[in-house]
Parts: sequence; structure tokens; C-alpha cells
Amino acid sequence: MIKKVVFFDVDGTLLEYIKGMTSPLQSTIDAIKKLKDNGHVVVIATGRPRPFLPKEILSMDFHGYITANGAVVERDKALIYSKKIEKGILKKAVELFKKEKIVYFLEGYQKAYFSSLESQEARDFYEVFGVPRENITDEWKLEDIEANKMVVTIRDKDTLQRCVEILGNDFIFMKHPGAYSYDVYFKDCSKADGIREFLNYTGLDMKDTYAFGDGQNDIEMIQTVGTGVAMGNAKEELKSHADYVTDDVFSHGIANALKHFKLI
Repeated sequence: MIKKVVFFDVDGTLLEYIKGMTSPLQSTIDAIKKLKDNGHVVVIATGRPRPFLPKEILSMDFHGYITANGAVVERDKALIYSKKIEKGILKKAVELFKKEKIVYFLEGYQKAYFSSLESQEARDFYEVFGVPRENITDEWKLEDIEANKMVVTIRDKDTLQRCVEILGNDFIFMKHPGAYSYDVYFKDCSKADGIREFLNYTGLDMKDTYAFGDGQNDIEMIQTVGTGVAMGNAKEELKSHADYVTDDVFSHGIANALKHFKLI
């Protein structure tokens, strides 16, 4: 059997925090274990940074992690790639967020740095998305940290527009479904780039890859891998790029697709 590499998005694919699904279905857990038992490589590919991954995902013991929307890549718990926000750009962003009175988070490899943990916006975010509390702090100095991605909480369109005008050359602002927060990630870095870094490091072939996703930031990944799978709950735009559409996150979509492709 030719070894395959299977990449999994997290939110809306393995679980769905916004709708109260805080752990993958048992069928998903069993299917991914079977996938590993069959000799295949399983990898997370998420917009979340490493510090935001819940224990329910980490306990599944993936072979690799592509986090921060492709800006950070790990293989067997070793960091193999990290695209960091330049200090000057990070300083400009923080000054802008302070001026606009925006609650913001800077996402590093091991920690996430919040502007304030006491704000309602911060509490809403880390509670709704199941962020491990021990991985976040609001005690930090800009000169001492590194960040791969950012999150901002913005309620009005005018503030969002001003931020996009100033930072839009370098970053994309993507709204979190069901929330008033936005991922701010590199314009020139996607999950597909993280996948290429992972494959270059491991020597595995793109034609032997599968990816599962549901959101806008999964489009490049779905287009790039050998076989792209959209969840049944995926956005229609993503489905139009997929090779296969499976059932939704609540209806055993992962297990059913892996069986369909005879990977388990």
C-alpha cells in the first residue's frame, strides 16, 4: 500500500465549537486511529496557532501540525518551518489596534499574547473556542515576543475598513463564523504553503495527499492536494473546488469519506 498523507482542518471539520461540538465524534477519533494503524500520515492543518489547539485534538496524536494558517509547520513535535511577522510590521499593527481601542491577540508558536485577558471580548473568544487558558497571557513586552498571526475583535465596519486600509497589503482579515473576531493572517501564506513545507521535509509526494476542510481559508489547500474533500457543512465556494463532498461534521463526514476512499 502506498503511504498517503491526510490533512485535517479543525473548526468545522473535526469539531465545531461555535455550535457546541467541543470534541470530535467517536467515529472520527476511531477513523483517524485506523488511518494511522494502516500506515498513513495524519496532519492537522488549521488557522489556529499551536497554543489554541484543545486537548481533544492534541490527544489524537497527529504526526504533524500545520498551524497559524500555514505559517508554522511541525513534524513529530519538531518545528520545521516558522514564518514570523516582521517586528516593524508587528509594531505598526499593535499601534493601530491601540489607537482604534481594539482587543487583539498576537499568536506565537508556544504562547498567545492578549492585549487584555479581563476584557469581555477576550473572555468570549477563549471560552467560545476552547482555548487552553495556560497558553495565553497578557503580561508581555512587544520586544520580547514573536508572532506568526494575529486576531482582532471588531464590531463595526468602519473600524475594520481602517485596519484593512493600513494592514491590507500584508494581511487578510477573515471573520470567524458566528463571532465578531477576525483572523489576521499573511496574504502570501496559506495552508497549501504549509503543506508544501511539510512534504518537502518528509519527502512525500503531493499526488498521495488528501485534505479535509470547510472554510474559505481551506480553498488553496483543497485545490493543491491530490484529493480535496469538502465537509457537507462547507461553504459552497469550497465545495466547488473539492474533488469530493462528504457528510457534515455532525454526521460522520470524516469516517464516511475515509471509507469511501478505502483508506480505512
